[in-house]
Amino acid sequence: MILKFIYFIKHFKPAFKWRVPYLIAVCTIPTISMTHFSIIDYGMKTGVTIGFFFSIPIICYACHKVFMEHWLEEEEDD
Repeated sequence: MILKFIYFIKHFKPAFKWRVPYLIAVCTIPTISMTHFSIIDYGMKTGVTIGFFFSIPIICYACHKVFMEHWLEEEEDD
């Protein structure tokens, strides 16, 4: 199951008009949720730190999609 999820994340490429909203959602929803729930469980200082460190791989994923896979360049139809 986890391998299917990893395959989906690696090869998922939405239509051009949905790429920026997808990246915004991927970068904000998990990080804000993790920060919120870690603040509830561990307090303000530790919760923000956990949320910050949780966001690092997500931002790396978004940067990889934008710069390495050229998501913001519109594709030409053949």
